[in-house]
Amino acid sequence: MTGVLSLGLPASGWVRPTSRPRIAALLAIDLPSGFNGVLAYARGGRIEALRPVGVADIERGLPITAATTFRWGSATKWLASVAALRLAERGKLRLDAPIVDYLPAFRRDTGSRVTVRHLLSNTSGVPDLLSRRLGAEPELRTSTATAAQIVARFGGGDLMFEPGKGWDYAALNWVMLVAILETVGRTDFATLLGSLVLRPVGMTGARLAQIGQAELPTLAVAYDAATPPRRKVSPAPAFIAASGNIAGTATDAVRAAHGIFHGRLLQPQSRRLLTHVNWSAEDYALGGRVRALGGEPWAWEAGKMGGYRALIAHRLKESETIVLFATGDQEQSVLSGWAERIILS
Repeated sequence: MTGVLSLGLPASGWVRPTSRPRIAALLAIDLPSGFNGVLAYARGGRIEALRPVGVADIERGLPITAATTFRWGSATKWLASVAALRLAERGKLRLDAPIVDYLPAFRRDTGSRVTVRHLLSNTSGVPDLLSRRLGAEPELRTSTATAAQIVARFGGGDLMFEPGKGWDYAALNWVMLVAILETVGRTDFATLLGSLVLRPVGMTGARLAQIGQAELPTLAVAYDAATPPRRKVSPAPAFIAASGNIAGTATDAVRAAHGIFHGRLLQPQSRRLLTHVNWSAEDYALGGRVRALGGEPWAWEAGKMGGYRALIAHRLKESETIVLFATGDQEQSVLSGWAERIILS
């Protein structure tokens, strides 16, 4: 690559000439033995340092490269929230409308009190009867049911708390959101996400990884922490698409962060809504967290899915992005610690 300065990284890794301390901190992280993943730093939507480490497929001996795709887990909620905000900008959705406006078959006494904003901030109070059922009915993980069908089956529980007065990280919130977006958007969620978010910001390597679709050829295989490592890849039914199904490269993550927070994808008011913390005890805004580090706010989009781990941290004052992807079932606190070290360097 033209203008690349080699700093002893693997052949697929590179750093642009720079003296930035955050890049130095990223390169200095002592990764554990057997780590498989990628670390990246970007400014203004342009990657300045990329550190791919390990193998994407142990059995086939394929290395991780800049083109390797990872599943982002709950960082998908961030993108789903952006899709909802874009539909709101077009007048097709109101964040403070009761969900029964869009799901008329939903239980009215609870659905008239829960809003779309409550779903996006995990403050709905709707009990997650879906997740509670997974142990007794594991076939749900490979179900081809639609989001609307899942909501009809599992959305009828009594509220655990008054909407907006509590917080519960419930997967069902996001199934309900998919059902709503598919209703107002008049197409499936994958199509909506592609047209509203992925293509506009140039996420050319990203797509929803769902049952029934061909596997992404560049997708890294996730493993557990055993010795020797065993594959740990969870099925992804379409009805949880907004909760944790996106897969993409480090470049996709950088383009998403820069385009969403600093580009023209969202109107200024929508960006303010996206980053307004609705539940301070969890630093939770809409679809992700906003944390104060070094005296500045950083968007904090984290997730896990099977053995995959992801963290996309983005400085809101000016465009800086840190991307950490891994496939070895690490504790998420490990990735958070690395990101904090880089930011505070």
